[in-house]
Amino acid sequence: MMKSKLTLLFLFFFVFMLAAAFSGCVPYIIGGNYSGGLSYSPPPRYYPPKQISHNVEIGVASWYGPGFQGRPTASGQIYNMYDLTAASLTLPLDSYAYVTDLQNHRSVEVLVNDRGPYADGRIMDLSYAAARALNMVGPGTALVRVQYLGPKPVSVAKTKSYLNVYHNVKYIPPASGYTLQFAAYTRKDKALQKVSIMKKFVPGVHLTTKNVRGIFYYKVVFGKFKNLKAAYNFAKIIAKYGYDVYITKIE
Repeated sequence: MMKSKLTLLFLFFFVFMLAAAFSGCVPYIIGGNYSGGLSYSPPPRYYPPKQISHNVEIGVASWYGPGFQGRPTASGQIYNMYDLTAASLTLPLDSYAYVTDLQNHRSVEVLVNDRGPYADGRIMDLSYAAARALNMVGPGTALVRVQYLGPKPVSVAKTKSYLNVYHNVKYIPPASGYTLQFAAYTRKDKALQKVSIMKKFVPGVHLTTKNVRGIFYYKVVFGKFKNLKAAYNFAKIIAKYGYDVYITKIE
């Protein structure tokens, strides 16, 4: 009986890791536990997506957590509050966006896989992990800038139709390999402060930059790992010391 349970546990872990490897640029958050927050049940009404101009939108974002854990999202994927995902009224499902808190300048890349938010005046609902990356779990809401990156990578046969629908913006998938990311900012001084803090614990932490249509994102990262398992094992060690860390594909 015990052997059977262990076998099932191993299979579950294997499937989880396999799914994470293909789930996007930043599969999930490592470290920390949920400590309370806002949740609600959306009304039984479908909100069709709208097209936004210039691929940038500014407004108030909120977050949703345990009340939705394990439920299907609008894309059909199962909601996991530890994945870096978001619900949007304007962006296409299965597309990526950078979300930046305009007060603390922290940024996070999310996969849009759900529809919402349903509260008036809000433009995006973030997962618990994404909200935590922006340090907005406590406040519950934040004024953010949402920058559309493009659709999730698809097969070559579908690329042409995706480009036509999404304003000729193609999401470029990262190169192979993984790194660990501690934070991302739109201000270099903020990123350097984070580097200074993390270097005391993890020597070798450094900055990488990403320019998305004129906006620079400064990522605080560490290491190069050939596969997801190696990155995950190291991330678990760091998480034991109370640091949030994200497994990111190398770009």
